[in-house]
Amino acid sequence: MAVSPYVADKKKLEEFRKLLLMEKKRIIDRVLEKEEIMKKLTEEGWTIPEELDDYARIDYSELILAELEDIEVEILREIDKALERMRDGTYGLCEVCGNPIEEKRLRALPWTTLCIKHAAEAEKVRDLIDHRYTEYLRNSLIPYYEPLEEEVKEEGEDK
Repeated sequence: MAVSPYVADKKKLEEFRKLLLMEKKRIIDRVLEKEEIMKKLTEEGWTIPEELDDYARIDYSELILAELEDIEVEILREIDKALERMRDGTYGLCEVCGNPIEEKRLRALPWTTLCIKHAAEAEKVRDLIDHRYTEYLRNSLIPYYEPLEEEVKEEGEDK
């Protein structure tokens, strides 16, 4: 396996760590803007992060998670995994081929685990799965929709 060039370069690693924490802060702060949420959190004994570094150690309350969109929860989890990869020295390496992920890609998605080549391949597989799922649903639900379509046509003809 290749050595991560980002782990060796402490300055660059810190830049990526800050990018990850700023995104985490942005997501969590959106929830913390709601007064009723903040009131409940402080009643639970939850403290508001004061420094950017505090967001690295934040303990998610169920209250916060309930307020987030599914994609935001997924991104928070990916950010935490990326911070863990920084600690274990594997940050910035593609989880498929083990080669360094392009810096430009990491700047756009600092939590990514795939190089551009393997991200494109994963996208093709996802598209194929989505297409198969759509076809399956369409084919399995057709018998249920055909009688409805006939009823709609008959109602329209009566007028």
